[in-house]
Amino acid sequence: MQDTDKTMPDFRARFESARITEARWDKEVLSIQLGIAPNYDSVTEAARDMKIRIAELAQQTQVHASLGGLITAVDEYKRAIEHKAWLSEQVKASYAMLRNAVSVLPNAISDSYESQEVLQILPNANKRTADLITEAITSMVSFAISPTPLLHSAMQERNASLRAATRTMPPDLRRTIERFLVQIEVVIAERRRGNDLMLQITSVPTTVAADRIQTVLLSLERANEDRLQRLWGTALLLAALLTLSFTLLVFTLRSRFMKLDNDNRLLVQANQDVEEQLVQSAKLSALGQMVAGITHEINTPLAYVKAVFELIKERLLPEHENDVLGDLDEDLSEETRREMREELEMLLDDALHGLEEMATLVRTMKNFSRLDKGRIEAFSVEEGIESALLIARPQLKYVADVTREFDGVPTIVGSPSQLRQVILNLIVNAVDAMGTLGRRGMLTIRTRLTSLDTVQIDVCDNGPGIPEDVLGRIFDPFFTTKPVGEGTGMGLSICYRIIENHGGTITVSSKPGRGTIFTVTLPRQDEKSSAIPQQISPAAAA
Repeated sequence: MQDTDKTMPDFRARFESARITEARWDKEVLSIQLGIAPNYDSVTEAARDMKIRIAELAQQTQVHASLGGLITAVDEYKRAIEHKAWLSEQVKASYAMLRNAVSVLPNAISDSYESQEVLQILPNANKRTADLITEAITSMVSFAISPTPLLHSAMQERNASLRAATRTMPPDLRRTIERFLVQIEVVIAERRRGNDLMLQITSVPTTVAADRIQTVLLSLERANEDRLQRLWGTALLLAALLTLSFTLLVFTLRSRFMKLDNDNRLLVQANQDVEEQLVQSAKLSALGQMVAGITHEINTPLAYVKAVFELIKERLLPEHENDVLGDLDEDLSEETRREMREELEMLLDDALHGLEEMATLVRTMKNFSRLDKGRIEAFSVEEGIESALLIARPQLKYVADVTREFDGVPTIVGSPSQLRQVILNLIVNAVDAMGTLGRRGMLTIRTRLTSLDTVQIDVCDNGPGIPEDVLGRIFDPFFTTKPVGEGTGMGLSICYRIIENHGGTITVSSKPGRGTIFTVTLPRQDEKSSAIPQQISPAAAA
């Protein structure tokens, strides 16, 4: 995972570049020695490039700790290069003087041949001065080409012979030839010096220093490769251990997750059972609060049903046991018998109406209080509101009047028992709020189909309203403003969960002193919709 270390490859590339530059430098110095180079610029350029390369190598060894082993070898190579550069400068200076001396020779020779005496034969020599000059020039050229000791001795003899011959020459010619001999001696001296400098340059141990750098660099590269191989081996071992550990971890986590999933299913089931029991308790609590009123509602139709049947008994049974109805009927006129029949029909209709009211009330209470799983089916919102109003009527009729503003909304799909519980809870809360006013209130229930194809139910009261510091907490579980023993604080919380599980929303708007509006919005769904689960429980969103 580490970034590739390019220090050593970069050093090697720089080192190889320095070696190439040094080879080019040696070639340029040799060109000077052979007289091939037209000037010394190429030697100077190569020497400058070489110094730059060796400085870069030295700086790189100082900066990177991994190249610390090369510091000594690079310093040795740097000193050798600096010494070689100094010798190169000396060679350049020597050959500059050599060229200057050679350039003067033609003029000196030309001056010597201006005198006619150079063509005369010298006494005791059988040679002309011109011949001695030619021999001196030939020896100089030979020595310049190959500065061997033998050629140097021969050139010295010829120069001595020419100098001895000048003693008999006229002064002007003697001075001219002397200048010529001085230039030849300068050429000889600088040629020998240049040759010695070239020998010193070749003896500078740059190759030895470079080979040492090469050896140390190879050693460092092998050590680095060994370290990388050890790292790879360690990485592979760690990868194997990590894979084994990961496999064991996956196996352990799988078993733990299986156990956790099983425990979670048990907890969900337990939570569902508890919430269903809590919902049922809330239902029974609501019914318990209305028992007295419901008892009164049942006693009223029972009383007049009893009275009606007693009156029917009086009408149908004779006063004396031996009398028969037929005998009494014979004495009655047709009109009297017709009136008695109509009265009997009316009494029976009243009795049947009372029985029907009791049956409706009992059936409504039974539907509301039964323990179910929230089975999904078609639900008429307005019929649900009416059944809730019927159950709440014993409390409602002494507290407020009811205004219905139904919009004829279509049926929806949901759990009828749970939705009836929500509506009843909102109505009872409104009744309890308006009961604290000391005056008769007004309960308004509206239904309408919104533009978003949802059914909206508004339960409005003109009670005291909800304080702002309480409004944000009314849907919290176990929060209630009722005295201890009169409320559990779970009514609105359960309503919120039921509406949420049906995919709807419940909101509240209240102003202190002006009343409260609870708004329930439920999605309108087809009875055959597959997106709705077959059962909805309060724990479904847990």
